[in-house]
Amino acid sequence: MKNIAIITGASSGIGREFVRQLDGQFDEFWGIGLGQEALDRVKEETNTPFIGFDLDLTKEESFDIIRNKLDEEKPNVKFLANCSGFGKFGRYDEIDVKDSANMVDLNCKALLQMTEYVLPYMSEGGRIVEIASVAGFQPIPYMAVYGASKAFVISYSRALNQELKSRKIKITCVCPFWTKTAFFDRAKDTKAKNEVVTYYAAMYKPERVVKKAIKDSKKGKELSICGFIARSQVRLVNILPKKLVMTTWISQQKLKKKYKDR
Repeated sequence: MKNIAIITGASSGIGREFVRQLDGQFDEFWGIGLGQEALDRVKEETNTPFIGFDLDLTKEESFDIIRNKLDEEKPNVKFLANCSGFGKFGRYDEIDVKDSANMVDLNCKALLQMTEYVLPYMSEGGRIVEIASVAGFQPIPYMAVYGASKAFVISYSRALNQELKSRKIKITCVCPFWTKTAFFDRAKDTKAKNEVVTYYAAMYKPERVVKKAIKDSKKGKELSICGFIARSQVRLVNILPKKLVMTTWISQQKLKKKYKDR
């Protein structure tokens, strides 16, 4: 029986970095992402056998393919990293409703489906990494749906981690701060006339975020938050009134001025 690792979002960003840093630790990778060419490039960089699945996880038929493959191969999934996801910057009426719904489908529904379809193929010692965000610890005006979707991931991951104790499977919820990936290209592609986010307290490299995530996963930690600034922010927003947290965010990004006449 093969010991495999399944990585969603494997074609770029944090998902691709997981493949790089875990190379050589499993018998095989199953990488799920968008774009066969991008997946082929990841395969070329990887010493471990890599099977790429060019799938849109917001479509139900994609999960039919994954479930059939699992049923056919019956692998021992030692590691699952759910890295697929995206965000959008802007006021509610600057983001297409379909995009907002799609965000929930990918960030929440697809993550849940991947996790629960894979779990029957995991045994004692299996590890799951769910990618959330520090944004999930606070309500974020002008990133409302993204923040809410990541709050779901944090709550779901922590609760399911407790449910899996008897099976000795660990879930680590990774909550990155701003991370230098292609995330921003899609996040800024809205009807917003102004650049919504202009102040970044810190910008981390995906290599650093993933290195800590793997380390924390091996230790069985419930949460993985990379960097002093990120950890400090999470501590503060957990104790401060949420209205103050939102007001501070709006002030930092000068959003009152940007939306004064709108």
